[in-house]
Amino acid sequence: MWNPRVTSLLLGLLVGCAHPSPANADEAPTMDRRMRPEPKRTFVDGVALFPKDELRRWLERQVDAKGKPRRVRLPVVVTLHVAGIDRRGFVGNEQGLVLRLDDSAMGVGLADHARRNGDGGMTSTLLLDGVLVGDDGFRVLWIAKLEGRVPGVAQVEVVQD
Repeated sequence: MWNPRVTSLLLGLLVGCAHPSPANADEAPTMDRRMRPEPKRTFVDGVALFPKDELRRWLERQVDAKGKPRRVRLPVVVTLHVAGIDRRGFVGNEQGLVLRLDDSAMGVGLADHARRNGDGGMTSTLLLDGVLVGDDGFRVLWIAKLEGRVPGVAQVEVVQD
């Protein structure tokens, strides 16, 4: 049976929850959720991708004065699976340096980028910007479109002071 008093009470509670009182309205944090474009970054050529031991040593040396890893750009071959992407990537080609890929810093996952930029096959070469983490980890921060042939050198970001 319909009771107008109960309906009125419930409606009042719902409206009160949806609209905070002016007393506590100032407590809510303000958040800037606008998307900002990736800033223009400048990269310079580093070492050749092969031999891979030399590339690994070069990557390990790419740190700033505070010991923080510098951003590098590498062409990486990734493999797609039905459920996502293989977290191992190969720098240059399948015989290149193996890196564990971490795309947790990105809004759109690596698998989605690989599907969009690939030719429909199971593997795709992407130009990844990121930083070396540990011995073989690579935190992906940005994916640039690969234009033309796969580059034969790694690149490092030049930071303008």
